[in-house]
Amino acid sequence: MLWVFFAVLFTAVLGGVPVAFALGLAAVAMMLIAGVPPAVLIEQAIRGVNDFPLLAIPLFIFVGQLMTTGGIARRLIDLASALVGWITGGLGQVNVAASMMFGGLSGSAVADTSAVGGIMIPQMREQGYTAGHATSITISSALIGILLPPSIPLILFGVVTETSISRLFIAGVVPAVLLLIVLMVVTYITARINHAGVRQPFELGALWGAFRKAWLGLLLPVMILVGIRGGFFTATEAGMVSALYALLVSMFIYRELKPRDLWGVFISTTRTTGMVLYLVAMAMAVAWLLTTQLVARDLVEAVEGVSTNPYVILPLLLGMLLLVGIVMDLSPAILILAPMTMPIAEAVGVDPIYYGVMMVLVLGIGLLTPPVGTVLFVGCAVGGLPVEQAIRPMLPYYAALLLTVVILLAFPQLIFLLL
Repeated sequence: MLWVFFAVLFTAVLGGVPVAFALGLAAVAMMLIAGVPPAVLIEQAIRGVNDFPLLAIPLFIFVGQLMTTGGIARRLIDLASALVGWITGGLGQVNVAASMMFGGLSGSAVADTSAVGGIMIPQMREQGYTAGHATSITISSALIGILLPPSIPLILFGVVTETSISRLFIAGVVPAVLLLIVLMVVTYITARINHAGVRQPFELGALWGAFRKAWLGLLLPVMILVGIRGGFFTATEAGMVSALYALLVSMFIYRELKPRDLWGVFISTTRTTGMVLYLVAMAMAVAWLLTTQLVARDLVEAVEGVSTNPYVILPLLLGMLLLVGIVMDLSPAILILAPMTMPIAEAVGVDPIYYGVMMVLVLGIGLLTPPVGTVLFVGCAVGGLPVEQAIRPMLPYYAALLLTVVILLAFPQLIFLLL
């Protein structure tokens, strides 16, 4: 059954079929082999998206659109500039810090790359950064957003594995801060080597002025974390609170979002949500088939025959995920592989929360690699350079991302510090 699934899936993808439809074809092939009636498969697909936690996805996508259109993103970048612009690397450090702030509001690496990159890359090139160097900083720092609440990949993982999304959100904060520090160090080193970036003097007055303009936007991720950690609302309810808050701030306080802009925001949100939820529907149908055909059980038994040592199995699983991430986008990879590999991780004693954060981080690296790196392509489009010219400047940042994975493997307790 598993061989049929992967054979149909990859044949369809290599033939140019979008991943969501390729998943549907794989589900139909498995259905025919298993003798499952088509009506049952359709029922499972519908049931897969008829899940309350999934409501968080369109809500947080809506929040990201509001921030970009309503001026919140620009104010956060100004705050980041006043906060870290004095460090060697100048706007490169600002770019990393801004990604931390914006990612904590949008939950999407692609949204982060588009919003922050569109503002920062032209300015960075004026400070001596090459297009490739500026783009590499932008896209690598965008991964911070997929670890911070409201991370859409963490929501997907929580839904398909029935893991607490609220706990996943909280667990992702410390790894995101660790990634921030590692990327800032690499930016510092590469800026010194390439003599790029202009340090601006630190001025307390400028920092206070930027904070006064941006604090309403900065309050949003704090509200999400405190609300979830304090038990005031669930991750899905946090999405509704965030959407209402972002709408009120953008329209009535900053007054940069006009009523006529809302139609475009709704259309963009609907398009993105439709793509994600169709993918979820197909993936949930596949997951149900694999479960009923006992594929997950067979995989666990096969792995236990090799080793039951988590220090052996976990690096092997993460290495496999790293390779898969190179050839498959983040969301479908989570939806396909999380239900298969989670039982293996649990069987050798790996905590589901820890595995979820590590899976999202490792698969996220694939967003920055050819041939299907979505964030890499978006970043190159924003930066105005061919993909091949971005690879060499990315090498130290690839190393930084892998170093972060190794640190979290060596010190897993870091993920549980806030839980």
